[in-house]
Amino acid sequence: MLCLALTCKKFGDKNYGDRKRSAAREESSTRNVRQRTESITLMGVAARTVLQTKWTDEERNALPRRGDESWIGIYQEFLKLFRLPLQFDKLAGGGFRHIIISNSTHSVEEDKTRVCSKGYHIGAAICSNIMRAGKHTVSFQVNDDDPASNYGILCGIMRPTTNDITRFGHCFILSHDLSSFSLKDYGRLHGDKNVDCCLLNTRGGCGHIRKRWKEWEESELMAMDEEQREQAVRQNRCIPFDWEGKEETQETSFKIGMVLDLDEGTLDVYKNDRRLGTMMSGLIGEYCWVVTFESTSVEGLVSIGR
Repeated sequence: MLCLALTCKKFGDKNYGDRKRSAAREESSTRNVRQRTESITLMGVAARTVLQTKWTDEERNALPRRGDESWIGIYQEFLKLFRLPLQFDKLAGGGFRHIIISNSTHSVEEDKTRVCSKGYHIGAAICSNIMRAGKHTVSFQVNDDDPASNYGILCGIMRPTTNDITRFGHCFILSHDLSSFSLKDYGRLHGDKNVDCCLLNTRGGCGHIRKRWKEWEESELMAMDEEQREQAVRQNRCIPFDWEGKEETQETSFKIGMVLDLDEGTLDVYKNDRRLGTMMSGLIGEYCWVVTFESTSVEGLVSIGR
C-alpha cells in the first residue's frame, strides 16, 4: 500500500500536504470557522477498509487516530501491535546483539526476538511498537534454561524514541538524557504524573522510575523559582521503589509478563504466569517495551513475545 501510495497522484497524491498547509494559512487569515472535509487517497481508502474488516473493538480503541494521521500508517501500526511477532527493533548503546541463527538455505540471519548481552557495554533493547491507548501484553523469557546469571536484568516501558537512538554510544535509560530522542513533543508530558521509564529489576524485585529524561542546564535551573527547581531536580533522578507484590528472583531461567493498561494507567507484573500485582499506576502518554541490564558485568539472554 505504501509503495503504491508513493508512485503517483492517483494512488497517493504527493501534493496533498502542500494543499493542506495552503488551506490552513487561508483559514487562519480569514478567521472563518468552516467544517473541514477529509481528503483521503485511494490507498488510504484501501487501508481504512482493510482495517475495518480486521480489527476488533478492543484493537480499534487501542489505536486512536492522531489528527490527520495516514490510514496506511495506522494499518502498519495495527499489524505491528497485534498481528506480527514482537521484536527488539532498536539496539542502543552497544550493550546488546541479536541472536544469529541459521536458516534452511544454510545462510545466517538475525533473530530480532532474542538479544544477549555483550557484557562490557550498557545498552537498551527496544521494541519500537508504540502503545498509545488500550491494553497491551508482553512476556520476557530470560535465559531459556541457559545457566548464565540473570542478576540485574531490567525490563519494562519507556517513552518512544526516534531511530537516531541506535547511534547513541552509551545508553542507560535510567540515568542518561534521552529527551533529544523523543518521538513526540517532549515538553508536553512533564507534569507530576509523567514517567519517562518504569522498569522492574528482576534481581531484587523492586521498581525503578525516571520521571523526566531531560538533564537541566544550570542556567535553566537558576531561571526557575525554588519550588520549580526542586521539582525539576526530583523528576530527573532515578528513583527505586518497593511495591505490593515485589519478589526477588533466584532462578537462572524465568519468564516475566507485563500488562500495560493505558486506559487505566497501570502496569501489572507476572512471573512465570503468576500475577504479582500492579507495579505502577497513574501512567499517561505513549510507551514501548524495553530491556536493559543493571551493569556491564551482567550477562544473559532475553526473548520477547506476546
